[in-house]
Amino acid sequence: MANKILTLVKNINKPLERFLLVNGWNYRLYKKKKSGIKLKKLTKTQKQQVRDYWKKYGKRVNTDWTAYFSFANDRFDPRYIPESLYYGEVAKKLYVHGMEGLHHKNVQEQIFDAKQPKTIVRKINNFISDKDHKPISLEKAIQLCKDEPEVIIKPSTGTYGGQGIIFWKPEDGEDKLKSILTSLNQVIVQEVVESHQFMKSITTSTINTLRVVTLLIDGEPVLLSTLLRMGKEGSRIDGFLAGGIIAVVNKNGYLEESAVQLDQTVRTQHDSGFVFKDKKVPSYNKLIDDAFRQHSRIPYFKMVSWDYAIDKVGDPILIEANIPTGQIDFHQINIGPIFGEYTDRVLDYVYKGKEL
Repeated sequence: MANKILTLVKNINKPLERFLLVNGWNYRLYKKKKSGIKLKKLTKTQKQQVRDYWKKYGKRVNTDWTAYFSFANDRFDPRYIPESLYYGEVAKKLYVHGMEGLHHKNVQEQIFDAKQPKTIVRKINNFISDKDHKPISLEKAIQLCKDEPEVIIKPSTGTYGGQGIIFWKPEDGEDKLKSILTSLNQVIVQEVVESHQFMKSITTSTINTLRVVTLLIDGEPVLLSTLLRMGKEGSRIDGFLAGGIIAVVNKNGYLEESAVQLDQTVRTQHDSGFVFKDKKVPSYNKLIDDAFRQHSRIPYFKMVSWDYAIDKVGDPILIEANIPTGQIDFHQINIGPIFGEYTDRVLDYVYKGKEL
């Protein structure tokens, strides 16, 4: 219902849309507080520092955002970006409007030259095609899927956090596959990537992935944050909606000793016994170089959140580019303000019209 209201308002009144977004996210924070989420107790001086920082951008912010993001990591910083402002104002200034359609999973192979999972079947606006976009029948699509040991079926637009993902094997039956393919209008069917041994050492049931956030500064991509996302034992996906676990990757590619989860617990290891401290992510530099190269192909977006897997031979596999926006909460509760040393430049760009 909320999305329908926003869509209606978006077509009528931009300031009203912004008002609803900003206050809607503030209300979400209020609900988190009511549900028991903990906030860092800020001193009067710290609260004033937050107000003074945002005042120079003409903004009055709820200091509870800073208290929320800094509770578990104990890193006070007035530059935390309130989600109310991020989704309501900041993110909207960080991309060229009209280019949002590039988020569609069925077009990303045409945009990026990264190594990606092999596509088996596409369905775009009820039009079924093969990996080369050649029209095929439903029966042919089913046969192509049956030729694979297993496929992953994903809605190609409109979902996040692992929503709607289905794994199918030939032994699951043709009727089930037919039902899935006929019930969805926008879908992509791909091979299941075989993970690197490092990822399998965490859990074998999940294709554990890395969320990498990059930002264009002076026309060059820079790295903001990397998180390792791990599924729970027995889960097929690592999304947070499925109870996924987070580990922080430093800029040298090593896991930090501990990581704050979205429920504010602090973990030092996976349930499987995999300990985070000093573990080296394979091919990390190669992965970051690839993310930089891909970002240069879509400069319409100043900020991009990338999802990568590492395959069995150690190659980074681009799973998805999350555009025009990606979640920032799990980054900020771990690393501090999402834009880090570039925060002033980003906000000067958004609110003062300066170059970024």
